[in-house]
Order: sequence, then C-alpha cells, then structure tokens
Amino acid sequence: MSDEQSGNAPDSGEQQQAQGNGNAPDNREHMIPKSRFDQVVNQRKAAELALDEIAGELIEEVPEDMRDVVPDLPPAQKIKWLRAAMKKGLFGGNQQPSGPDSKRPGGKPPTDFDGMNPTQIMAQGYGQAK
Repeated sequence: MSDEQSGNAPDSGEQQQAQGNGNAPDNREHMIPKSRFDQVVNQRKAAELALDEIAGELIEEVPEDMRDVVPDLPPAQKIKWLRAAMKKGLFGGNQQPSGPDSKRPGGKPPTDFDGMNPTQIMAQGYGQAK
C-alpha cells in the first residue's frame, strides 16, 4: 500500500495551510518595486562606468611598453593595483637618476674666479674658502 492510500502523506491542501500559518515569512514582504530595482541597477552601472574611466586614465599614465604588465582585474581592484604599483615605482616614475652625474650637486652657482689671487683660487679648490 502506498503512502497516498494510507493517509500518511499530507495532501496539497494541508501543505498550503502549513506554509500560510504564519510560521513561514510572506514572500511579498521581501519584494521591491521594479522601478526601485531599475534605479539601483542604473546607479551601479554608472558607478562601474566611472571606475572604468578612472582605470583607463591611470593606464594611460603607464608607459606603453609596460602596459602588458597590468593585470586584467575588475575596475576597482585595477585602480588599487595601479596606484600601489606607481607608489612603488614599478613604471619608472620615481627612479633616481643613476650614472656618473647622479651625485653631482646641481643647485650651486659656479664660482667667479675673476679678481681672485692664486692663493684664493687654490683655497676654493681645496674647500677652504673664507
């Protein structure tokens, strides 16, 4: 004998009453109007477009030969990655010049030797000028 014949299984009417007895939440309470949903979706799309534009501007600041290093991430994460990479000097923006003239002071004006006697000129050369 099956469960349907023995009466052990509740029929569909009893199932509907059990769901509507107040213990289960009403699905209508959780629904939002379509106009509000569309508004939120449009705001999200606008925000994503703005982030895409910002990420595009940051990528334009990266030298062309280094653009292939930039990972393909969502816009917000790409912006964070690019800013961190730029702070660390990954793209060569903050590198100090290197080479023979890297430690040469550039702010001193040249010394005018006109009117100096030879002893004063030699003192300038040895750094003992008064």
